[in-house]
This record gives sequence, C-alpha cells and structure tokens, in this order.
Amino acid sequence: MVLVGLAASLALAGTTALEWIRATAPDLTGTVIDVSVTGQEAAPGVLALALVGVAASVASALSSRWLRWVTGSVLLAAGAGAAVLALGTSLDPEAASRAGVARATGVLGGEVHATAGSWPLLALVPAVLVAAAGVAVLTVGGRWSSGSRYRSAAVKAPTGPAALPQEDPAAAWDALTRGEDPTAGDDEPSRPDVAE
Repeated sequence: MVLVGLAASLALAGTTALEWIRATAPDLTGTVIDVSVTGQEAAPGVLALALVGVAASVASALSSRWLRWVTGSVLLAAGAGAAVLALGTSLDPEAASRAGVARATGVLGGEVHATAGSWPLLALVPAVLVAAAGVAVLTVGGRWSSGSRYRSAAVKAPTGPAALPQEDPAAAWDALTRGEDPTAGDDEPSRPDVAE
C-alpha cells in the first residue's frame, strides 16, 4: 500500500504538468489568443498535495506504528483535497484559468472563455488512490512490524554453542555486535608460518 500511495502521488504530480484547460482571451493589443493552462497553473494545490502524498508515503514505510496514524491521515487528506481541487477545476474552468491566462496575455480581469480537458477528471484516479492508501495505512498500518532486522539480531543472544569465527564469519560479526570477543574461545591462536 505504501508503494501504491507513492506511485499514485507521483502520477498525480505528473498530471499537473499537462494541459488541463484550453482558454481564449484578448491580449494587450485586443487580439484574441489561445492559451494552454496546465494543471500547475489551474490548481497549484494539487501539485502541493501530491508532494505531501509522496512524503507521507515514504514516512509510512519508515515510521513506527503510532506515527502511521499521522501519515495515514495525511495521505487521506492529501488525496481527498487533490480530488476536490481537480473536480473544481473541471466544473469551473474559467475561474481556474484566470491566473494562467493573465500570465500569457498580460491582461488582468479580461474576458475569458475556457474549456476543461479530460486531465482534471483523469487526475481524480490517482487522487482517489492516494486517499485509499491513506485509509489502508490507517486500518492495517498498526499491524506492520516496525523492528529492524539489525536491531533484533543484536538483541538476541545465541541459543547454542558459539561457532568458531574460522568456521562461520557471520557468527563472528554477531559476537562483535553483542560486544563479545569472537576469538576468546580459541585454544591455539593461529600463527603465520615463518620461513627459516
């Protein structure tokens, strides 16, 4: 579910680079021009929420069980907020395109005719997936283990006789991790052969 949230957040961010609205408006000379408005201009909050979703997805994988309540809530809110903004852009493209049109034409408050494309509606799919990942983190994230295999290996004591370091190098490293000298049990320390 963490990977779903991460992929959906990245896909949501990617949709904002595409054309969401096609508008026509007069420029400073009065000539009506066509303006392409991207999702970043029409709904900048969608990109911001997508980046929040990326951060919350990564944090969900690395955090403790209790912190996943926060990251799950953030994912749910980011997905729902992005869906509302994308839907609002699709329903009122003229209001959403004003900033992009003003940038392209240099005219503030001019008459704008705008039509929303399909990308605002398609952006709903990754937004809903981000929210669904948040719900999944909230419902099952508390059951994910948060221990580290390295930390658990260091805490566990050996149950049987210790293996010789020459026979099992991993046992030597485990002994060092526990703070023990892996060569302490050797009867005869090995000496290099000296040529006479």
